Amino acid sequence: MSINYPSQADASTWDVINTKLNYLQRLIVTIVGYSLFSVCGLLLSLTLFQLMRLSCKDENKSQVRVRCTIAYIFKAFLTMLNILGLIKTEMVGVEKLSKLKGMLIVANHPCLLDVVVIMANIKNVQCIVKSELWKSYFLGGVMRAAGYICNDKDPIELLEICKNELSRGQNILIFPEGTRTTVGKPMKLQRGFGNLALAANVDIQSLVIKCEPSFLTKQDKWYKIASKKVDFKVKLGQLFTISEYQDDKLRAIRVRKLIKDVQHYYMRCLTYE
Repeated sequence: MSINYPSQADASTWDVINTKLNYLQRLIVTIVGYSLFSVCGLLLSLTLFQLMRLSCKDENKSQVRVRCTIAYIFKAFLTMLNILGLIKTEMVGVEKLSKLKGMLIVANHPCLLDVVVIMANIKNVQCIVKSELWKSYFLGGVMRAAGYICNDKDPIELLEICKNELSRGQNILIFPEGTRTTVGKPMKLQRGFGNLALAANVDIQSLVIKCEPSFLTKQDKWYKIASKKVDFKVKLGQLFTISEYQDDKLRAIRVRKLIKDVQHYYMRCLTYE
């Protein structure tokens, strides 16, 4: 009896089919995941988070409970994406963030999913969110229930709100670029986080995020999926001690120096220099 081994052409055909099936699987997972994220946000804001607010007269405690719940939900969401083969996450040293109080946590922002990955590993963190999210039909209720800070306020008012949150021991997560990183280009940091750090006299803890291949970038539509499983690595970065920038020089000079140091650090970590 003769054995018919698959020809090279047959093997190539199967490789193409497997590649297409894998692509289709990840596309379906992306669509389902994106839909679940939006719909669950709306449902939670109308049910569970409303009950949390009504059952607790202390607004601050209610917001903390909501943020902790968000962390657990995000962790479950990431677990689902890992199991379904869309992403793989690696956290290095991030557990130390739970011990921080009254600090700015800054991170580069290569992907739309960065927020989910970070907040899934920090049970209670304050955020500055875009007004588009605050007003979103699906996610706006979540933003308000968690007491996140909307960025559409007057700069002075926004600064005072952030200072008050930091003075209460809250950590604030900020993406200092103000938007997602442009693929292939160095980070360009805004001055806001530097002004806040110096005005509130708080240290800055950096996080370094690497996402390979690029996925859900600023340039891509949400339905444009990566060519293969996405590897996320979030690493605890350098601590920038604010006392090193509190001298007798003009604040503008000190802010410029701080931003320059943070930007150079990220450029080294992300191999731009």
